[in-house]
Amino acid sequence: MGEVERLMTVNRVAMIVSVHPETIRRAIRARKLGAYRAPGGLRISETDLKAYLDTYHCPASEMTSRTWSYVEANGPSSGGKKGSVSDFRQALRTKNALARR
Repeated sequence: MGEVERLMTVNRVAMIVSVHPETIRRAIRARKLGAYRAPGGLRISETDLKAYLDTYHCPASEMTSRTWSYVEANGPSSGGKKGSVSDFRQALRTKNALARR
């Protein structure tokens, strides 16, 4: 005889995945995570949870490290020229002159 698959509640799955239970419910509504209706609420099988995690779950800890920086990942910014000290002083003088008015 076949083995009965273990079913878990939304709250249990949320605790395992470390997300809010509403996040699990949204995934079910979006049909990203399979679930069964049962008396007392929705139930999720272990195989459906594993499939969801393999397909959609992307924890941030795997994408970043303690030494991660935007510049190292994407290269230097191309947003305009570097300001020089004289540009900064000119902007400061203009700001002070406008404040005196």
